[in-house]
Amino acid sequence: MIFWAIAGVLLLAAVLALLAPLVRRRVESGDRQDHGLTVLRDQMAELERDRQGGRIDEIQAEAARIEIERRILTEAGSRSAVPDDEASVERGRRRRFVTSTILIFLVPVATLGLYAVLGTPGLPDFPLADRAAERTRTDTADDRRRGLEDMAKQLAGRLEDEPTDLGGWMLLGRTYQMLDKSASAVDAFRKATRLPTADAASWSSLGEAMVQANDGLVPPEAKEAFQQAVDLMSAEPRARFYLGLAERQAGNIEAALAWWIDLEADSPADAPWQQLLSRRIDEAADEIGVDLTDRRSAAAARSAVRTAEQQEQRGPSAEDMEVASRMAPEDRLEMIQGMVSGLAARLEEDPNDVDGWRRLGRSYQVLDQPAKAIEAFGEAAKRAPESVEAQLDYAHALFPPGTSERDMPAEFIQAIERIRTIDPTNPEGLFFGGLIADRGGDSDEARALWTRLLDDLPADSPVRAAVERRIEALDG
Repeated sequence: MIFWAIAGVLLLAAVLALLAPLVRRRVESGDRQDHGLTVLRDQMAELERDRQGGRIDEIQAEAARIEIERRILTEAGSRSAVPDDEASVERGRRRRFVTSTILIFLVPVATLGLYAVLGTPGLPDFPLADRAAERTRTDTADDRRRGLEDMAKQLAGRLEDEPTDLGGWMLLGRTYQMLDKSASAVDAFRKATRLPTADAASWSSLGEAMVQANDGLVPPEAKEAFQQAVDLMSAEPRARFYLGLAERQAGNIEAALAWWIDLEADSPADAPWQQLLSRRIDEAADEIGVDLTDRRSAAAARSAVRTAEQQEQRGPSAEDMEVASRMAPEDRLEMIQGMVSGLAARLEEDPNDVDGWRRLGRSYQVLDQPAKAIEAFGEAAKRAPESVEAQLDYAHALFPPGTSERDMPAEFIQAIERIRTIDPTNPEGLFFGGLIADRGGDSDEARALWTRLLDDLPADSPVRAAVERRIEALDG
């Protein structure tokens, strides 16, 4: 009922707005003509006063008088052209009456007709309670967005002082994604991937943000990010899905199916992406008319072999840790230690397995046994003296984040020297090499190493500001 009352008022206002010019037209026309003659007569009087006062001579006055009289004649002529006889007035009145009548009836009828066709007259009123609930949801969404924006601002400010915080950059990127700020999310994830501690998840998040910023299309730079993620962790599911999507968008349906069918075989049945993945596979297969039965069977067999090999070679998996988390504390600890002990025993039989030693070191870190982690990483570094990754694992275990620079062990210094020998341009080798030189009192060497590091760092690298501050401290 309220709707129809408001609609009626608006309709009446529209009709009156159309009728007003018709009503005012005759009166306003006469008024304007009378006003024009009055102004011209006043000009004539003013001209005469100027002539008598000596402000203009007779020649100028005569010229101006002729021009004003010409205008008066023109104005009077147009006035006489207006039909003032009763017949003409009556005809004008009838025309305005007909026009007004048409407007009064046509506008409402046309409006109601359009609403009947395009609107929903039968829609019931929105209950007040539902309207209040809708307003509450809107207010809650606005409050949530403001909270996310405040969190992003505070986190970005903190990361200016702590640019090497990988988790902070990842959280900032995810926050920007929730705010639909794709470009900002890409920038945050890119800074995360430039840190020495960047992992497969960092690269996958960067690629996914690029896809979102590109309206669902996988650009070449995103494909490179996903490939980097797979190189770091071959089982990374997001990267594998998007690499298949990139092939699909490029028209390489067979290549897309190869990625997706293997991912489907490796994924748990309750994986959140499983339904979407299976639908994509079926659509692609229908497009090129292939039977998936044999392909899926072969992929399941390959997945079983990979799982068996991984169980034989690695320490506790994420699934193992999930199972352990539901156990009593003493049972959980016993389970994890049993798995780690099994890996350690196998490495005693096959001590040349460098990747095994590195996995064992990470398992000891999870168990908060730093001494054993150092020993395991040390074995990997000793058996792979030319591997920068193995040397970095050992160095990180010897000098973990948060350790005071005064407590820098001699073994760590030796590990950094080996890293610099293997790869003189390694960013961590340059940074910690400068730190070691500064601690030893060699400011020139520290400045040289850090300056070289700055030359290799991108302009937007989160580490750049920290290195520049250290160089400024040397100059001070």
